[in-house]
Amino acid sequence: MKNQKRRWKVVLLAGAVAFAPLIGLNLLLWVHISAHGRVDIDDAAKSMLRLTESRLDEAMTQLVGFAMKSDHKACNSEIKQALGQAILKAPFVTQINIWDPRGNMVCSPMDAQRVVRDVSPANDTTNANVKFTLVDYGSDKGPKAIELAYRFEDGWRVSLLVPDDRLMPAIVVGRMQADFVSRLSLVDGSFVAARLSRSSMPTEGVSAFAVQSVSDRYPITLAVTIPSASLWASYRELFLWGNAGGAVLAFISILGALAVARHTEGPVRAIESAIRRGDFIPYYQPLMCIRTGRLLGCEALVRRKRPGGGVDGPGAFIPMVEATGQIFEITRSMMAHARDELGPAYNARPHLKVSFNLVADHFSSLKIVSDMKEIFEGAQVKMDQIVLEVTERQPLPNLGEARVIIAKLQELGIRIALDDVGTGHGGMSYLLKLGVDQMKMDKMFVDAIGSDRYSTAIIDTLVKLAADLNIEFVAEGVETFEQIAYLKEHGVDAAQGYVFAPPLPGPLYLELIQTLDPIKSRVPERVRKAIRGGDVQAA
Repeated sequence: MKNQKRRWKVVLLAGAVAFAPLIGLNLLLWVHISAHGRVDIDDAAKSMLRLTESRLDEAMTQLVGFAMKSDHKACNSEIKQALGQAILKAPFVTQINIWDPRGNMVCSPMDAQRVVRDVSPANDTTNANVKFTLVDYGSDKGPKAIELAYRFEDGWRVSLLVPDDRLMPAIVVGRMQADFVSRLSLVDGSFVAARLSRSSMPTEGVSAFAVQSVSDRYPITLAVTIPSASLWASYRELFLWGNAGGAVLAFISILGALAVARHTEGPVRAIESAIRRGDFIPYYQPLMCIRTGRLLGCEALVRRKRPGGGVDGPGAFIPMVEATGQIFEITRSMMAHARDELGPAYNARPHLKVSFNLVADHFSSLKIVSDMKEIFEGAQVKMDQIVLEVTERQPLPNLGEARVIIAKLQELGIRIALDDVGTGHGGMSYLLKLGVDQMKMDKMFVDAIGSDRYSTAIIDTLVKLAADLNIEFVAEGVETFEQIAYLKEHGVDAAQGYVFAPPLPGPLYLELIQTLDPIKSRVPERVRKAIRGGDVQAA
């Protein structure tokens, strides 16, 4: 009897082991689709809305730039050429015209012009002089477009058109399994344009998931929906194959995972172990005043100690730790290390600064504010000696949220620098909206000094812009004395690069501080007076 019961137990256990992966796989698939489907299309909606906004931003930039620089009442070859250049610089724009107060078109870079009719009332934009209107053009109820019109005080205006087929970006499904429909509308519900992620996708049935993202700069919304037919078509084969081979795959996966776990800790766990051991350390690249030769501070750059000696540069691990989120713990560890290592030297020299690089996701949560308080409150390195760098190479998830976080950091005395200026996503909008204290010009422009007149023109423009905005300006990647001479001649005071020093380990940087900025012993004033008067005892 006992053997029979034991046999049944073995049978039941074997059955559970055989069927559990099948049941669990189906459950996990449905939970995954339900939990992540809405999140995925929300990300898709936000991403497409940002791309649409960027196209409108480009058009707005060209419109305002023309309006501010050109004589709108003249229609000569120079003005027509300027209008044509605006279209070339904003490839999503198809038509740009100048209108007199009576509504007559008086100037255009092209001879043939389309008939344009308003579909919506004029809406306000972030620029008080620019109005945003939905129009159609050509034949009655023809294609739609967005008209941006700059209105002058004398009643004249200059307007441009962004057609619906150029306004919305081409859709890439990306990590989403199911095809979807995107629909761009005005906030009042007026339809602008729609796109399918794939022309042959099924659109029957109700919407399995639907989200809407609203622009904070323009009166537009972008809605994304996944039809139920598309959802089933996308996941049908996955369910069928999963049920057919789920048990085998689960068994193999478990055995494989156990074998891997026994023989290797994997790259992610290796990083975790390195963090625990304190292998991530700061190297310091000096920041110099090229006008006086004075040391201004440094930029802390992360390095990883190798078990056998030597260090790995950031290229060996930064992409992975940014993808896994381990960059946040590494940044905190770096800051704490620099605080302890630089504390005495910086406490004695309050003019020295130390900067740390942050990633875009640091500016999507107030956690960075609490981290700075936890690490530096009461420390010898003061808050006003810290500079936090936000790179222009990565788009910030939310400019409004980032501005709030930056303001709270600045309230602590911390300065904010915009790194890699001129190379990335932000452009002028970052300078205008984030309220940064410092601009750091990318090495790409410094390398072009003496060989590329366009880049040197950009350098002059950036230096003047920093001066006009009362923002500190730093040149990165300076490697030759010719570059130093050029930068100095053109009003740049602060620079860093290998011409001064490479990134230095802590002890060498501290020696450099002591050499370039020694602390002189100071005799108290009352002692000097006593010595001069012969009354040493009074001291």
